[in-house]
Amino acid sequence: MMRTHRDASRVFGVRIGHGIRAAALAVLSLASHRVAFAYDPATTHAGLTQRAAVASGLHQALSRRLGRPLGLFEPIALSATQLPVGEARFLMGRLMALDPAGGYRPGIDGVASALAWTMAGSVIAKTPPERLQNLFLDPGTKRGLRDSSAFDGFGHALRLAADSGGFRSLATGTSFSMEGPSSLEWIESPENDQGLPVFFSEIEKAVVSPEAAQRDLALVRSLLALGGILTALEDAGNPAQVRNDFRAAYLQGQSGSPFDRGSRYERVVADGYGLLGVPRPTTVVSRPNWKAYFTGTDGQGLADRTQRRFFSEGTVPEDAVVDPDTTAADVVAGARQSLTYSLPRIPRLDLRPMGKTEYVLEADGTNARPRALLAYERVPGRVKFFLDNRVYADSARVLLPEIAGYAAGFIDHLLRTSVSLSVTGDRIRAEVLSSRGTVPAGQPHLFAEDAQGRRRELQVSRDERNGAVFSAIAPSGTRRVSAFLRGEDEAGTVVAFGDLALTMKR
Repeated sequence: MMRTHRDASRVFGVRIGHGIRAAALAVLSLASHRVAFAYDPATTHAGLTQRAAVASGLHQALSRRLGRPLGLFEPIALSATQLPVGEARFLMGRLMALDPAGGYRPGIDGVASALAWTMAGSVIAKTPPERLQNLFLDPGTKRGLRDSSAFDGFGHALRLAADSGGFRSLATGTSFSMEGPSSLEWIESPENDQGLPVFFSEIEKAVVSPEAAQRDLALVRSLLALGGILTALEDAGNPAQVRNDFRAAYLQGQSGSPFDRGSRYERVVADGYGLLGVPRPTTVVSRPNWKAYFTGTDGQGLADRTQRRFFSEGTVPEDAVVDPDTTAADVVAGARQSLTYSLPRIPRLDLRPMGKTEYVLEADGTNARPRALLAYERVPGRVKFFLDNRVYADSARVLLPEIAGYAAGFIDHLLRTSVSLSVTGDRIRAEVLSSRGTVPAGQPHLFAEDAQGRRRELQVSRDERNGAVFSAIAPSGTRRVSAFLRGEDEAGTVVAFGDLALTMKR
C-alpha cells in the first residue's frame, strides 16, 4: 500500500504537490456520489467515442498523415512538466480520477494510446460535474439550459455540496447555475479547454513544433479536445438535453433520499451496455458543416432528430383526469395540448384495462421491432403517463448506434482535407486533397525533420497553375518531411496535414 501511494504521487514525470493531490482527491470523491452526468462518461461516452473513432478515418489520419505508424494504437506521452503549473494541476487531477479498468487512463509515465487519449477526453469533458450545464441544446431556439423555476438557492446549493464533496470550492470556485450556454456555443468558447479552438491549434502544433516532445504534448491535447467535442455531440442524442429537461430528468432521485439523484435513463443505458457493449454505428453520417451535426435547417441534425422522436421525464404528457363520460379521444386531445413540444405525437390510446401498463409504440422506419415511445396506465380517476425501463431500453437501442454514426461522421468532417507528399531528387512536392473537391484558402507550410527528430520550416513555392500544389527543397540530412495547412472552405475551418518518411539519406 505504501508503494502504491508513493508511485501515485509522481504522475507524468512531475511530483504531485499538496495542492495537486488535494484537487485529485476531490475529483476522486465524486465517484462516491450519484452525480447528474447525463450519459455516463466512464461507460457510455467512452464506449460511443471508441466506436466512433474506430468507424471513422482517424486511424488512417494518424498513421498516414501524421507519421504515427500505429494510428489509434500509437503510444503517446504527456509530460506535465511542459504545461503551466495551474493547467497541469487541473488536467492531472481529472486524469487521475479516471478508472484504470476502463483502459483509457494514462499510466504513471503519462503514456496512453491515441485511442485512449480520445476516450479520456470524452470522459473528463464532464469533470467537474457542473460542466453538464454547458451541454444542453434546444434545436428550435438554439439555446442551452434554462430553468427559471429552479430550486431555491439554499436547497439547490445543499444538493450540489452533497454531490461535489467540496470539489467546487476547492478546485474551481464555480457552481451549477441551472443555466448555461448551448453546446454549440460551448464548443467554440475560448473558456472550454476541450473545444474546437483547442483542437485546431493543438493539431497544428502537433505538426509544426520543432521538438518531438512538444509535438507529442500537442497531439495529446488535440485528442483530449476531440473527445470533449464528441461528448457534446453525443449528448445531442440524449432526450433530456435537447428538451431543456434538467429538473425532472436529473433531480428526481432514485431511492427517495434528497441526496441521491440522477437520470434513470442514463443508469439503464450504463447498466445495460457498459463500456464494451455500446453498439457500432449503423451508418457514418455526413453533414455539410460541423454545426449541422447538431442541428440544421433540414431537421436532420442529431439534436433535431432526438427532440422530435423521444420523450424525456419532464416532457411527457400531463396526467389526464377521467370521469364516466371521458372518451379515449378526449384523453388523447388533452395529452397533446399538455405537451411541451409538439412532437412526438400521441396516437390513439387503449383505456380499457385498469391498472395495467400499456405502451405507445413507434416504428422507426427499419425492420427492427417497434419501440416503446411512452408508457401509460389507467388508474382510478385518471390516466398517468410515464417512462419506464422498457421505454429507456428501446430508446437506447435506437439512439446509441445513431449517436455513434454522427460522432464518426463528425471526426471525418474535421479530417476532410489532407496533404499528399512525394519527393523527386531533393524536391518535395505537396498537394492538398479535399473530399469536397475544393481547395481551401490558406497558407501551406512544409517542414524537414532531421535524425534527432527536430523540425524546421522550409521556404515554400506554390504552383501558379494549380493552387493545390506547393513544393520546397529538402535540405541535406532530412529524414522526414511534413506538411500543414490551416484554412477555410465552404464548410468552415480546415486543417490539412501530411507526412512522409524518406527512405534514402539526403
